[in-house]
Formats: sequence, structure tokens, C-alpha cells
Amino acid sequence: MEKKKIFGDYVNAIRKEKHISMNVLCDGICNIQDIYNIENSDWNKDMFLQETILERLGVGAEDYEYFLFYEEYKRWIDRHQILHSIIFEKFQEAGRLLDEYFCNYVNEGDKYGLERQFYLSMLGQLERCRGKSEEVLSDIFHEAIHITVPMYGQKPIADMVLSIKELNLMLEAERYRKEGERIERYKEIVDYIARAEFDSRGKVKIYPKAVYYMCRCMKNKAERNENLSNNYIMKILRYSSRAQKTLRDNGRMYFLWEILSMREELLEKYIQNSMDEGNIRYGNVKEEKKCNHINLMKYIYDRDRKWRMVLEKVYGEFHMPKETFEYCYLYVFKGVSCINDVIRIRREMFGMSQKELCKGICDVRTLRRLENYKTSTHRVIVCELFEKMGLSGELTRTELATSSQEAKELMEKIRDLGNDDQLEETEKLLNKLKKIVFIDIPINRQAVMRKEILIQRKKKALTNKEYYRQMKKALELTLPYEYFIKEGDKYLTNEEQSFIQNMMKVMKEDSEEMSICIRHLEKIYQFYIDNEIQETVFGMYEFIMCQIGSIWGNLGEHDKADEYNRQIIEGCLRFRRLKALQDGLYDRWWNYSERKKKGIDVEKELNDEEELTACLLISRLCKLKYSEKFYRKKLKLIKSK
Repeated sequence: MEKKKIFGDYVNAIRKEKHISMNVLCDGICNIQDIYNIENSDWNKDMFLQETILERLGVGAEDYEYFLFYEEYKRWIDRHQILHSIIFEKFQEAGRLLDEYFCNYVNEGDKYGLERQFYLSMLGQLERCRGKSEEVLSDIFHEAIHITVPMYGQKPIADMVLSIKELNLMLEAERYRKEGERIERYKEIVDYIARAEFDSRGKVKIYPKAVYYMCRCMKNKAERNENLSNNYIMKILRYSSRAQKTLRDNGRMYFLWEILSMREELLEKYIQNSMDEGNIRYGNVKEEKKCNHINLMKYIYDRDRKWRMVLEKVYGEFHMPKETFEYCYLYVFKGVSCINDVIRIRREMFGMSQKELCKGICDVRTLRRLENYKTSTHRVIVCELFEKMGLSGELTRTELATSSQEAKELMEKIRDLGNDDQLEETEKLLNKLKKIVFIDIPINRQAVMRKEILIQRKKKALTNKEYYRQMKKALELTLPYEYFIKEGDKYLTNEEQSFIQNMMKVMKEDSEEMSICIRHLEKIYQFYIDNEIQETVFGMYEFIMCQIGSIWGNLGEHDKADEYNRQIIEGCLRFRRLKALQDGLYDRWWNYSERKKKGIDVEKELNDEEELTACLLISRLCKLKYSEKFYRKKLKLIKSK
């Protein structure tokens, strides 16, 4: 397989698997020739059109890495500064940036209308935060959705192919509909999402919101009609339970507090209705079953209430809004790098002169102009330059170079199972994956090798020395370790960063090697914090900085450790990510405990049992069995003292 066709083949394979014609896929956003060009990989694709097409095919694109020429990269930066300002509730700044964005990009060059739709989508959020009337919001959201779905309201949703952003605009248009909300329209959207075969990362961004909007509307209507019967409550609970499961399975918190609060209220009403029917007797099997059912509902009520309360406590402590007041997470484009910077930084990392890198590919003048943001160039040239420096030639990719949707889904399952220490099942899926992907491609072999090494370590089949040696060998399929260790700017792929993090697990924490690794990784991520776009890399930030924070804590640098803990906790809360929240809270408590042992003053007293219980509840909420077991043991030790 020609590597440069991998992304195009991937789009083509999904489209054909889902029996979606080019005509239907491009309806409202582009023409058939654009789709044809994408599938044949002979065109430098517009990033935002590409994302819309992936979403219409049901791909969440959470784990992609994108490489853009400077001009498009600058547009991406401008977008994300708007998103960042809204997420961090800097609404005046967001308004100013949005006006600038309109002047720069929403014009005749907006070929597909996606820039205007983005502008209106952001404007709708801002105007809501500014307290504008529902009539104003209705006009904004209706105009936004009609840009790419001109037949909205005239054609059944089930007959369309829609992205999660388009579905979100439909929800907002319905929420502020001048004639009032319609349960049947919400249900139409919910049913579409359930049936559309979105991947898990895509579905979790929109399904909970759609279910919450529908269930809230159902509940309000029943209360107005004084018809909130147990049968009706159970119907709402079933829908909300599916949404809650989607969030728990994916470790996200979009509308989670709202769903938990609504469920708590409905469960309380259900139990009260049941008790009001009369005293329960144990005279026959039917009555006993009824009692068991009520006890089950009481258990669910108590569980959901504890989850809601622990989230409320953490949100309150860190002064964050518990409500999901924005939907910028739908537009946060992750893993984006500037081609011009990557080539310059990677070349300098490899110690290559411009002449050495260019040899056999292009002339030095072309490379010099590329590194100085003076020009773009043919993507074939970029791919060859990338490959000469250990990078994939594919400019839109995940950690695997493959056109197989099955392979990408397998890798996602392998990650989740491995994190939960289900090693046998992880190995089975890994063996299956190896039969699907081309292992001869270095980045594929590298990704598979890392998983295999991690499994062997968890099985205690490798010494620390052998584990380190094997990790280093696999890393060097694309990046000689010495190039990372030496001073200077760094560009590493997500997979290469993961190798470094894994190797750090067996380094001596007070060694010079560890100090160098920490310094280089901190510098990489400081760029995103300084430019206020940390949400675009937060998944990797959690992964890397949780460990670095722990190392600083072990070295007695508790203030440094707590700064990372704070950023991780606040990031989880702002970006609605669940899985690393308990890590940040636990590490904060651990540093607090160490200070107390050493007689160091603490700014705030923490209750040991309360802190560990919070970690336990959050682990249970996001189905982290290994962590849940760990916190249960810790709590037992604390209570026995």
C-alpha cells in the first residue's frame, strides 16, 4: 500500500462500509470533486472541511495528529484562542477575537461556508452568556444550521448524513425555537445519533446533550400537565441511563452533572410514588418483587446522589461552573502542528543541515523558504522530508498508519483494557490487530511493540533494565534517544512522547537523565500553556504531567507537584474529562500528607477519609476497577489507624 493514500483510503472504506454515496456525504458542504480529491489524496485538504467529512462518517477524530502549513495553522490558532476564551469565561476577549476572526476569514474565501457557521456557532454561545433574548438566539442558531443543512425542517433527519456539530446546532435551534421546543424533534435527533454508528469518542460529545435536552423537555411537559407518573419517569430514566453509560464508558463529563441532578430528582419522585401506593407486604411473590424493585431504585438514587455530590464538591472547591455552559469541546481540534516548524525543529534535533535534508528531495532554497514561513510546497515533498526524519508521510494520522476502521477501534479497546490491567484480553486484541495492520511501516511496528512491552512488564516478565532497553529500541525506530536527550527545541509525536514517559517509570528519580527528560517535556507543554491552547493537547498533558507531578512530589518538591495537580484537576473540570481527575486529587492529598508528616505548614486542611472517598467514587463513576481497588485499600488503612 502506498503510504500517501492511507487517509484517502480510510475515508473511502468507511463511506463504502456505511453505504454513503459521495452525493449524500457532500450535501451542503462541498462538491463531489472535493470528496473525490480527498479519497485519492492528490489535494491539500482544507482541515475544517476534512473534519466535517470525518464527523459525517461518524469518526470522532480524537486521536488524530494533523500537520498544517503555516497559513492554515495560523487560522487554527485564531480559532482556538476564541474557544479558549469562551471555555475560560473571558467573554469580552472572546467577543473581540470573534470580531477579528469574522473580518479575516468569513468572506469570499469562505468556500464551504464552514467559517461562517463556526462564527455563528461561537456567537450563539457568547450571546447566551451575555443574556440575549431567546428570539435573538433562535435566529443565530437557525441561520447557522441552514448553512450546511439547507433542508433542515423540510426533510427527515433520518434521511441525512450529519456531523456532530450540525446535530449540536439542531439541538440549539430547537432549544430556542420561537414556537417552543418539541419532544418529537429531540427524539428524532436522539434516535439518529443512536442509529448513526458514531465511534465512541464522537458519540459521547453529542449523545448525552441530546438525551438531556429531550428528557428535560419531557419532564417539564409532564410536570406542567401534572402527569409525572412512574411509567413516564421510568421512560426518562431509561434514556438518561444510556447517556450516563456513554459518559462513564468514555470518561467524559458533558452534561453529567445535569443528568445526575435530573435523575436524582426523578428517582426520588419515583420512590415516593411507589411508597404512596400503600405499605408493601410480603404476602406473595409479586409484592416481594415490588419491594426488591424499590430497593434497587433506592440503591441507584443513593449512588447517583453520591456521584453528583462529589462532583459538586470538587467543582465548588476549584471555583468552576458545574453546568456544561458551552460546547467548545466540539470544535477543539487536537494534535495540530505546523509543518514549517516541525521540519525546522526535527531537522535541528537530528543534527542535519538544510543541504543534507534536501538531498534527493528538493532544493535548499525551497526548504529555507519553508522553514521561514515564506512558502508552502507540494505535500509529496513534505512527506519525503518527514520520512527522512522518522515521521510518517501521512499528514493526517493516528498512531497507526492504516485505512482500517477496525484497526483503529481495536487500538482504542486495547488502550482501555490495558489501562484496566485486563492483560489476557489485551493480548488477544493485540494479536488480532497485528493481522490487520502493516507491521513493516515503522510507526505501526512501534505502536504495537510498546503495547507488547507494557503487557510483559505488567506480567512481571521483564526486569527494569530489559524493559528500558526494549522501550528504547522501539522508540529508535523513529527517533534516536540521544536526539531527545541533547539540548534544543523538540518535536515529538504522541507515540514518541509515550515512549519517553514509559522509560521514565524505571529511571532513578534523582538522576541527571530523569532531570533532562522532565525539563524537555515541561518545555514542550509550556508552549501550549503560554499560547492558551492547552485544551488541544490535554489528553497527552494528563498522561505526561501526572507522572512528572508525582516525581516532583517524591523528590520533596511539593509546591511544584501541586502546581501540576492543580492544572490537571482544573483541566479535567473545564474540559469535562473524568479519568485523570482522581489522579490529580489523590496526588494533591499525597503531597498534603507528606507535608504533615514532615511538619511543613499547609495552606488548607484536608480530611483524609473525605479525599480518598472522593477518589474512590470518581474511579467507580468512570469504571476504573484497578483504581477503585487501590482507593478501597487506602481507605481501609486510614480507617484502621
